[in-house]
Amino acid sequence: MAIYKYYSIIEWCEEDQTFNVDFPDLENVFTDGDTLHEAITMAQDVLGSALAYNEDANILFNPPSPAKDIHLPEGANLIQITVDTDDFRDVE
Repeated sequence: MAIYKYYSIIEWCEEDQTFNVDFPDLENVFTDGDTLHEAITMAQDVLGSALAYNEDANILFNPPSPAKDIHLPEGANLIQITVDTDDFRDVE
């Protein structure tokens, strides 16, 4: 239905040896990956799936915040993730 751009916070977790991904504007939308590339790919998947589900269920979700309004923990990276929710629906 739409193309969305949300910022993700990606941090290396020494304990788990993974890159953890969180979307500060979206509750319960997070993932991780063993490499930075995998973490970004997983971020696209979880974001697209969550937003497509919310669209289909008519659930409102927070609009994306400007980068300047997002608190970035020390050592973390702010990466914008872009998805088209149509890519996350079953096509018959």
